[in-house]
Amino acid sequence: MEKKRIIAVGILLAALIAVWLGIRQFAGSDEIKNPALTITALPVGKADALILKTDSWAAMIDTGEERDGSYIRETLEAAGIDHLNLLLVTHFDKDHVGSAAELLGTVGADQVLMPDYEGTRPEYAAFLSALEAHPETEVQRITGTETLEIPAGSVNTSLAIYAADDPEEIQDTDGEYDNDMSLVAKVICGERKFLFTGDIEKTRIRQMLDSGVDWTADWIKMPHHGRYQKKVEKLLEAVNPFYAVICDGEDQPAEEETLDALKKRQIKEWETADGTVVTITDGKNIKVRQENE
Repeated sequence: MEKKRIIAVGILLAALIAVWLGIRQFAGSDEIKNPALTITALPVGKADALILKTDSWAAMIDTGEERDGSYIRETLEAAGIDHLNLLLVTHFDKDHVGSAAELLGTVGADQVLMPDYEGTRPEYAAFLSALEAHPETEVQRITGTETLEIPAGSVNTSLAIYAADDPEEIQDTDGEYDNDMSLVAKVICGERKFLFTGDIEKTRIRQMLDSGVDWTADWIKMPHHGRYQKKVEKLLEAVNPFYAVICDGEDQPAEEETLDALKKRQIKEWETADGTVVTITDGKNIKVRQENE
């Protein structure tokens, strides 16, 4: 009798595991005919350049390096985007703010959001000059948490932007602190959540995990181009994503420890080193595909 009970429990556990795996895979397996939101991670090497688009709204999170401006502009045009509603610059490293000046001068943006600190690189100075040349653009430095509504048809969609909780702790260092000053963004589209993490490192991750904010998301843009650090493991535990996108390059790929951390958690990952990564959602399902170029 005891043996039969053990067998029955084993069958039940196997069934529950199968259902759980099915749920994890379901969002990537179904056809999505009417996407509410499309996220396109561009293959610009070890740099971030992501396009967010609905039927009536378009934004970018970071702009790659200065050399990427023409390619990004052409990609926007090919997607039917001749103007940005929002440009979000997570921080002022050259591989994030690099072509912001060119895009402001050619495509333009209604609103620019950025962190509240001063950059030191020439790309940052060019970015500020471009903003001065376009006073019609609304500019805001984020110091706390800001939430914006995103028009996405009948699917309720919002964007929450988080600045560092304790910037003084981050800036009180002898090394570079730009990465940990990255703005973190979370898009909620219907029932699905998408987390964008800039280049955050250990201090900022610790601050985030101590903040009490619910960081769970179905999809994550991995921090710092897939560079590994122990805090990444803690971040993945808190976010518990199904999918991960890494903005890396062929000559500077994601570190193996990061890929192993994703693999052991059964998180499906895509790398821009292999081509454009396109994510679409209708607010219930998620579909991710790679476009090799």
